[in-house]
Amino acid sequence: MYNDVHMNTLVSISNLRKKIFKYADLVEKEDYEIEVERNGKRIFKIVKVEENPEDLAKEALKVARRLGGTWKKDIDDKFFRGKKEKDYFSNLENW
Repeated sequence: MYNDVHMNTLVSISNLRKKIFKYADLVEKEDYEIEVERNGKRIFKIVKVEENPEDLAKEALKVARRLGGTWKKDIDDKFFRGKKEKDYFSNLENW
């Protein structure tokens, strides 16, 4: 029913220093969100990072295509070791 329910916990920075691995496990395994306070003020929040590998791969492909297009025009023979590297970088734009 509720997929994005997180438990919130407020801890002092001293307590975080003492039990950082315990809180890291809570964030990773139990989906806790840890708010850290110092001198009575909340200074930061620790949350689990959700990465989608498919989105990361798409972004990497966009960057590689842009780089391939710029490198294809400016291939420097001193930089590459041999024919395989020249062929690889000259074909990047054709993805």
